[in-house]
Amino acid sequence: MDFIIGMDIGTTASKGVLYQENGEKIEELSIPYPLIQEKVDQAEEDPQVIFDAVQKIIFDLSKNVSGKISAISWSSQMHSLIGLGKDNQLLTNSITWADNRSRDVVARAKKSRLANSIYQQTRMPPHPMAPVYKLLWIQEEMPELFAQVQKWIGIKEYIIWRLTGKLITDTTMAAGTGLLNLATLSWDKNLLKQIGLAAEKLPVLGRPEDIVGRVLPEYVQKLNLNSETKIILGASDGYLSTIGVGVLDEKSFALNVGTSGAVRVIAPEAVVDSENRFFCYPVDKKHYLLGGPVNNGGIVFEWARKTIFDPDQTAEDFINVAETVPAGSNGLIFHPYLGGERAPIWNAQARGSFIGLTRNHTKPQMARSVLEGIVFNLLGAARGVREKIGEPDALRVTGGFVKSNFVRQLIADIFNLPVIVIKNDQSGTLAAMFLAQVGMKKEANLEKIAKKIDESKVYFPNPKNVAVYQDIIPIYREVEHDLDQSYEKIASFQEKYPKLFE
Repeated sequence: MDFIIGMDIGTTASKGVLYQENGEKIEELSIPYPLIQEKVDQAEEDPQVIFDAVQKIIFDLSKNVSGKISAISWSSQMHSLIGLGKDNQLLTNSITWADNRSRDVVARAKKSRLANSIYQQTRMPPHPMAPVYKLLWIQEEMPELFAQVQKWIGIKEYIIWRLTGKLITDTTMAAGTGLLNLATLSWDKNLLKQIGLAAEKLPVLGRPEDIVGRVLPEYVQKLNLNSETKIILGASDGYLSTIGVGVLDEKSFALNVGTSGAVRVIAPEAVVDSENRFFCYPVDKKHYLLGGPVNNGGIVFEWARKTIFDPDQTAEDFINVAETVPAGSNGLIFHPYLGGERAPIWNAQARGSFIGLTRNHTKPQMARSVLEGIVFNLLGAARGVREKIGEPDALRVTGGFVKSNFVRQLIADIFNLPVIVIKNDQSGTLAAMFLAQVGMKKEANLEKIAKKIDESKVYFPNPKNVAVYQDIIPIYREVEHDLDQSYEKIASFQEKYPKLFE
């Protein structure tokens, strides 16, 4: 029997799952690595550190099955940017989606209408996460480096190049750069000309299920593989984690909330939004990934647990306290923009806030308000998509933030939709494994993935709580818009007096 490894290159860790060719999970491993944050708004990673983690995971999984690995397929974080020089040597770290140093470039692009043009051509919302804005920032701040770089790629492309010697990306990852033309599924020539970038400096394009090639001989031995082990191109974590929970069309939405979060859906056609509220990334000419990513998911919950409560108190303690308060937190509203925000407001300078605080509010109300604010924000991230393609039948949820029954019910009540909990947290690697099956012609398409998805429970909206949330959500939105004009001033003040925050 042969086996398939599904790899997920995440922002804080890489994970690998060993599957039998029938889709049964055998073993999983994870190795963390640090973000490099030496400057304000910086968020980089060392590609070699990530490659070392990937190698160790592959070796440890492979040795348990005597190297009988038929394929390795990939899920990856989106929006990273790496510059390669002559002979493909590293000239930069991997600049991740969380890096906000191009925020001034984005602000100017909004004013000049360049951002709107980029969205119309590529459906990439205006935000520093997008490599198109990172490239403009590097061109402006480090012109010598920009000129020296021979290839611009992402972290998945770097890992696959190390293993196969081929520089290639797939349509889902290319879509996340803000440089892929939505209509032609090729690099946008007009946009590249506008930003002064030659198409030859970008990787060639392929399909997620494509076989890139076999592993190079030096890594066959080093990673305990066999000479026939194939590398499947794979896709973005956004796309794979969506189909990996059984969202294959617009009838249901995928909601994943870990450190950050996202609401996503698969649509049969490209959708444009005049307000630039959500992304629309092509998979192929018949499938499009729509949705909104948020910065502020479980990371805000962790902040609140350590700050509002004692750091020694557990997540369960926090939730137990929050559960003692009625829906609506007695009129206390929390905007969770502690790390700027992507969807729904697309403002890297956004800041968090409590609104409606009185002497009568105590820690329990603050605790519930934090949880409600995180979910209100996710609801906002889904709003544009719901308006454009219609209401889904249900939400299919995964992630560390949704482990408790209370939070699951909270989501059902705020979204006013049934919430279906998916047991498998490694939905991205499961979908990557199925991509390998399709690429090797062992499956005709990805639809059979639904049979491998284990649903544990369904949570239905509580009408009493739904009524409360229907009243308070418009207030949340109104305040959200009112504060938008002040975020830049607050951020400027904080930058002017940095020692006040030490």
